[in-house]
Amino acid sequence: MSPTRINRLLAGFLLLALPCSSQQQIPKKNIAEIRSIDPADTNFSDLESIKTAIGDTRILLLGEQTHGEGSTYLAKTRLIKYLHEQLGFSVLAFESGFYDMARIWENTLHGSPIQKEIPGSLFYMYAQSKQMFPLFDYIQSKVHQPDELTVTGFESQHSGEKAKTLLFPDFENFLKERNPSLLGADWEIFRRLSVATMASRSYRPADDEKKAFFRELAALKKSLSPNDVTPDNHFINSGGFWYRVVASIESEALRYWGMVTGNEMAVRDLQMAENIIWLAEKVYPGKKIIVWAHNVHVSKGTQSIKTAIDPVNSFFSTYTPLGVTVHQHFGKAAYTIGFTAATGTFIDFNNGKLQTISPLDPNSVEAILSNTGYKYSFTNYRALKGKRATGMLMDYIPGTTIWPEVLDGLFFIKNATPVDR
Repeated sequence: MSPTRINRLLAGFLLLALPCSSQQQIPKKNIAEIRSIDPADTNFSDLESIKTAIGDTRILLLGEQTHGEGSTYLAKTRLIKYLHEQLGFSVLAFESGFYDMARIWENTLHGSPIQKEIPGSLFYMYAQSKQMFPLFDYIQSKVHQPDELTVTGFESQHSGEKAKTLLFPDFENFLKERNPSLLGADWEIFRRLSVATMASRSYRPADDEKKAFFRELAALKKSLSPNDVTPDNHFINSGGFWYRVVASIESEALRYWGMVTGNEMAVRDLQMAENIIWLAEKVYPGKKIIVWAHNVHVSKGTQSIKTAIDPVNSFFSTYTPLGVTVHQHFGKAAYTIGFTAATGTFIDFNNGKLQTISPLDPNSVEAILSNTGYKYSFTNYRALKGKRATGMLMDYIPGTTIWPEVLDGLFFIKNATPVDR
């Protein structure tokens, strides 16, 4: 998800002229029409082009321009049903709290409906948007079935209610059995500071409290092993799970307390990528995983993107998305699909206001795809030799780059529609 501070910097800039770009010719034979984005449409023959493009992909990363566009949510839901039912993808990992999603899924497996579990803990734009409800219903229908679709999360920020209220009681119960000596005075400070940081990005502890926090954090990481995984229950009884929780708390605290140098969002993305890799290698080895996140997170790199907005250029030039680390680790077994649109509206998730996509550069990727006459389409960028062209990656901000270096494929929606909450 794009950070609030970046969104504030964007205000008033969206209609500025872009640097000139040469026209990108995408041969129409490389643009496959997609018939529908309706999750109820189960005739998946129009999605065969995606099957061909991704091949033996094990980690499929699905992006979104913004967290406030309902049409992309619908398209991703239909695509997930296809990937699950016909291509063998069996794990769905959300850009939501690592602990929160584990607790949501644990409770779901023990009989609580997932729709009851997600409010306040799954990222709110996902949890509250009606266009997501068909996906939640689909996940629920597969619980305890032979073709179950497992749900997990990889976000390094813990801000959900389950993290704030249940994480430390669960963790403490684990440590009481494994290493009760860690539950001393430093533990109490570590717990208090962690919960306060989860609750407020502006929270700042005293220096002596920070020292106790990091002493306990180091002791926990030394005691816990990332390789300690129980396949039947990766949650409460897994030292590896708690190691990743601690690492995520560390990343969040360092960022929120202003203790990192360079692009602090890159620190967040590195931790998210490491969480994804751990899930793929330790918890779900050999299983095919769908990663759901913002375009900017799942991209293969942003440093070459140039926009008309200096703060965005500064952000892109210093940012390493999680997609970079995931692609480096998995190679061709990882494939990123970005989502974009030509016209329409979306909700700015920071302020809840309706936004309109700005008029297109006539030479842009979106204009070319719109001119095909297709309402929806898919382009396999891996099959193309790219040259610099205008397109959009984040929050419908135009920029120029060589797009096959940023995304492996592009799902196009001619007219975007906002979420309904």
